[in-house]
Amino acid sequence: MFILSIFTIIIMSLLTGYSIFLLHRKKNKLANLSGTIVVIVLTMMGGLLSGYISGILSGELFFPVGLAALIGFVLGFIAGQPVGILAILSGSVSGIISGIIGALLGAILQFDNPTIMLGILLGLFVIILGLVIVFIIVDTNGKLSLDTQGISPFNIFSAGLVLIALFLFLYSSDLVKIPGEAKAQTREASTAPTKTELDITGETNPRIDMMVTPTGYSPNVIKVKKGVPVQLNITNPGDNSCFSTFMMPDFNLNSVNLKAGTTKLTFTPDKAGEYTFTCGMNMFKGTIIVE
Repeated sequence: MFILSIFTIIIMSLLTGYSIFLLHRKKNKLANLSGTIVVIVLTMMGGLLSGYISGILSGELFFPVGLAALIGFVLGFIAGQPVGILAILSGSVSGIISGIIGALLGAILQFDNPTIMLGILLGLFVIILGLVIVFIIVDTNGKLSLDTQGISPFNIFSAGLVLIALFLFLYSSDLVKIPGEAKAQTREASTAPTKTELDITGETNPRIDMMVTPTGYSPNVIKVKKGVPVQLNITNPGDNSCFSTFMMPDFNLNSVNLKAGTTKLTFTPDKAGEYTFTCGMNMFKGTIIVE
């Protein structure tokens, strides 16, 4: 990753430096509107790529955002200086904005292999900066011309399909981590009840001390003896709207109101098998195993 970052910085510096060199050298032959557009494209791509590199290397937000914004501003000023004040303003603003976006992209999107995204951005940078250089040379040389009508729309459409297919492949593979999915998985794991088991089949006066927790019931898998009455003590630390109702309909415990504190219940497991108890909204569940 570090080697690719250094290579990217070298390529970016060479192409950006040469583009700015051409702007200064051809400033008298380049129209103001054309020059302004070139400056915007140049600073936008430079800010985006430099911001992304600083984001993935730093791993945090404050420093890469500030550094990328500064790089974008400097690029806008240097590139726009030979064209005019409008080019300086447009280039600086586009450089700052794209630098911030790139830094956020690099710092927030955590890829298993960040070189993939960096390689994609580098490829786009080389293509676009190559077109910028070609445009400057052609636009300032009366002897050269570039007929864009010769480019088939089918080729552009095919390239777009390839790019979409590439991103779909990355999305469906294990090469990248999607932040939203990672957070959802973490949240799901944190709210999933810890499986705790209790076996009271050998007790003559079985008693279950159950605790209501933010992630479910503890214990939530209980083995009991068929035909032996069971005392169930459920402790609810707060008046939770979901946990305030307890249901185990197979043993005639229907919509039992659990107030803050301990609620004592009794039931007789008169049939073998596995039976479910739930909260009032059927979100948190447990299992009674009757042997």
